[in-house]
Amino acid sequence: MGGLVFLDLDRLDLADIHDPQRLAKAVHRQIGPLCCAVPVDEIALKLGITEIRQEELDGCEGVLLTDRVRSAGKILVNTGRGPQAARFGIAHELGHFLLERHVLGLSGAFTCSLTDMRETRTARQHERQEGEANAFAIGLLVPDNQLLPFLKEQPEISSAVTMRSSLNISLEAAARCLVDRHAEPIAAVWTKGGKIRYAVRGKSFPWITRSTGDRVSSLSQTSRALGMAKSGTTTMREVPAAAWTSADIPELFEQVRVGKDGHTLTLLWATLPDRGAQDDEED
Repeated sequence: MGGLVFLDLDRLDLADIHDPQRLAKAVHRQIGPLCCAVPVDEIALKLGITEIRQEELDGCEGVLLTDRVRSAGKILVNTGRGPQAARFGIAHELGHFLLERHVLGLSGAFTCSLTDMRETRTARQHERQEGEANAFAIGLLVPDNQLLPFLKEQPEISSAVTMRSSLNISLEAAARCLVDRHAEPIAAVWTKGGKIRYAVRGKSFPWITRSTGDRVSSLSQTSRALGMAKSGTTTMREVPAAAWTSADIPELFEQVRVGKDGHTLTLLWATLPDRGAQDDEED
């Protein structure tokens, strides 16, 4: 890709924006609509990052070196999980750089692990900062105008696969984006060897009773798909709600993508109780 036309990105217009999603939107207002994958490295270099290094790292996904007032910064990201994960790492570290309330570690740097790159909790300071950096990264790499067509579709893993290709992001990031922004009550679960690595759920999706390290239920389509030992994506099918949740919901649908080495991505889609009907029964 050639040089960008937005040569005058202004950090002053981004100052005092502490909400990560608002901050990402403010960056895109300066850039204008894009019809291609977001050039995250060029954006970082125009917003005060003076150097971006990409190399294979062990036990670390990204590092931001900067000072307390964020006069400039340098980013180092891991290439060991592929170029799309590295792009997310650059966006994540840029989030730390632009979110001025983020506090540097004792080493005078932000050092982010793979767990940090998946953080969504907001309670403790470290987890909150990592969750905000992730929210900014998603907002930067998946601008609203490019996300909207995917939100109009019914939830399907194929939407995440297409989003991955068109926006040059990882399948993991694409699935998380669908879960976070889709109007339907959906969730995504990642497993390896039949054991849950982690899960994310939309705001309206019921609580998932199985936790990291638990084996998937034999009632789930994920268990059946793994038993067939073939890669590929299943259709969306109804499964017993008890396969994933103890919530009393009318229907639960599940779709699974079986990848290499026992890795799976599971998409869950719930039908929620009709609140109005429930209220009528209570009256």
